[in-house]
Amino acid sequence: QKIERLKAELHLLDAAGSGPGRHLFFVDTEREVQEFDIAAHLDTVPELVDRVYNRPTIATLQRETVKGPTDPAHLKKLAQQRKNQYDLLRQRIEREKAMFVISQKIQTRKDLLDKTHKVKVKKETTTGPAIYKFKFQRKR
Repeated sequence: QKIERLKAELHLLDAAGSGPGRHLFFVDTEREVQEFDIAAHLDTVPELVDRVYNRPTIATLQRETVKGPTDPAHLKKLAQQRKNQYDLLRQRIEREKAMFVISQKIQTRKDLLDKTHKVKVKKETTTGPAIYKFKFQRKR
């Protein structure tokens, strides 16, 4: 539940490891490629072009004041807090996977306790339990 809550809170906006986002703009000629101005095309100020999310337009900036922190020190602190949250989320997901594998291994050991004939198909690994093939025995 905490994993789901963290995912809902973070929205995976700028998750580490997601790679750089690509936004394609189509133009007709080579000259347009050289003269292409991304800030003018997105109708925003050049300082905000690098933002992945919440990129306000010039009209929005003229109508309203910028909400939230604007000084670089505070933005850096917020980025560090967001990075810590993503690290916490990653650790929880890895822990959940490890616990799932352990629970599978325990269930396999419980299944081995009955007296039916079984053949080992695959060895136990760190990412999964051993796989056995059981002889079918009809219940009466």
